[in-house]
Amino acid sequence: MAAAFVMGLLQSAICSADTPYLAVIIDDLGNARTAGERAAALPGAATCSILPHTPFATHLAELCMKSGKEVFVHLPMQPENPAVDPGPGALMVGQSREQLRLAVTAGLDSIPGASGINSHMGSLFTRHIGYMEWLMTELSQRGDLVFVDSATTAHSVALRMAARQGVPAARRDLFLDDDPSAVAVRDKWEQAVAMARRDGAAIAIGHPRDETLSVLETEMAAVGGRDIILISIGELISIRQGKGIPSWQESLSRSQQASRK
Repeated sequence: MAAAFVMGLLQSAICSADTPYLAVIIDDLGNARTAGERAAALPGAATCSILPHTPFATHLAELCMKSGKEVFVHLPMQPENPAVDPGPGALMVGQSREQLRLAVTAGLDSIPGASGINSHMGSLFTRHIGYMEWLMTELSQRGDLVFVDSATTAHSVALRMAARQGVPAARRDLFLDDDPSAVAVRDKWEQAVAMARRDGAAIAIGHPRDETLSVLETEMAAVGGRDIILISIGELISIRQGKGIPSWQESLSRSQQASRK
């Protein structure tokens, strides 16, 4: 079993496409209208991940769909730090199954057209086998939803539980703007491109900050000349599954680092 697991990791690391794929997620949308509209207008494919119960959630979801963007629910989950509030509608350790179900339902209902979920914070919640298995069971019963683990802890069990319940899933490879300066964001973009070329695909997460959006507006418009294909998360997961590699073994990049939130 262990040998097969290691071989799966090695296979995912060396698997490459003729042209590398790069999937970009913009997190934390919904509270700022102008920044959200800039995210919706980014050139090329991207995933707009919108916080539920935010003032501009519906407007931005509809705008992103009109712009041809994939829409996700950026579902809040409990972080390890009890002083940090993950926001309204968060999934919390200690909640009953009915409370959790209501939170998931309300989150999905608040974002029109959502085709998937990725975790907001969640460094405590995503490491709990029981809670994550419940969540993936719930998602598996709701149809064609995909899940992206934002990987805010190295101890997340999200993808293992997704595989167990048959939920299409992936893990982010890097955050573009842990350092929000334009120079740092551009450097992370280059890392994402290099990762996509090395591994065949990469998933990068950014946030609706001015510096991040400015870099993405420039770099995403130029990917055609660099032989990189921008792609939605749903498309990327489908491609990976088509290669016969379980999605939960994907994106275990050698350079992956978890931010504890």
